Amino acid sequence: MRLCRFRPHYLAAALIVLATASCRPKGPKVVPIDAILPDPVPAAPLAHWTAAPDRIPISVERSGATLRGWTFEVSPGARRPLTILFFNGNAMDIDDSQPIYRRISAQGANLTAFDYRGYGFSSGMPHVMGFREDAVAEYDRLTASGPVVVYGFSMGTAMACWVASQRRVAGLILAGTIASAHEEFPVFARAQGYSAEEIAKMVPSPEAIAALDDANLIRQSQAPLLMLHGEDDRLVPIQQGREVFDASPAVHKSFVSLPANGHNETVEASGALLAVRSFLSGFAN
Repeated sequence: MRLCRFRPHYLAAALIVLATASCRPKGPKVVPIDAILPDPVPAAPLAHWTAAPDRIPISVERSGATLRGWTFEVSPGARRPLTILFFNGNAMDIDDSQPIYRRISAQGANLTAFDYRGYGFSSGMPHVMGFREDAVAEYDRLTASGPVVVYGFSMGTAMACWVASQRRVAGLILAGTIASAHEEFPVFARAQGYSAEEIAKMVPSPEAIAALDDANLIRQSQAPLLMLHGEDDRLVPIQQGREVFDASPAVHKSFVSLPANGHNETVEASGALLAVRSFLSGFAN
């Protein structure tokens, strides 16, 4: 299964479409961060959130929301195993993404993923800045059982970098990383066919700038870092990933470029999975 079977989770593309859905304003249009979210957000029947041998329900209570997720065990019953906390792209839900999680977990760690508030099995109102704070709470829940590597894809890189800036994570994996709202915005505006003059009239809000700020957030973490980026990524150009990589102060860091892979293939590419396996092998389970 490819990530592209979901609704488009391309940050700036969604932002641009929503910003100009009704008209193209003559003056600057300040676009809020939540404009990146799909409408409607992904949903899943709560009845699917059930225990199974290779899928363990987990939840975190938050103000105004119950965050529901699953843990996929690489070795059932292992004592204090390494855990990956995976943050989805912005139109993914955990029900449809199970094959992805299992492939990543098979590389050598348990994997836990939660639906964002208001998505899938989770309750509450979707709000990107709320996602960030929820991400820290999810991390804190998991650390009681052992070391945690945070892994973010696309919009999820913003959550992963935020957690790594607030906590001493065991490791950090980023795939299809966005450097900043200012860099990402015009890429997709051009892809949508807007002129330079039209793009100049669309600006991200202060919250959007703060939320999509991986190039600055990464400076606050010295955790071992693995970055994955497709060389054919037309949605988040690889130069953005390299910028974030260069900004990282981590002593142990690696950038893996994936030839002939676009944005949606980044997480499941064979080269990505091999790199994750190698990265995880450096941690004692």
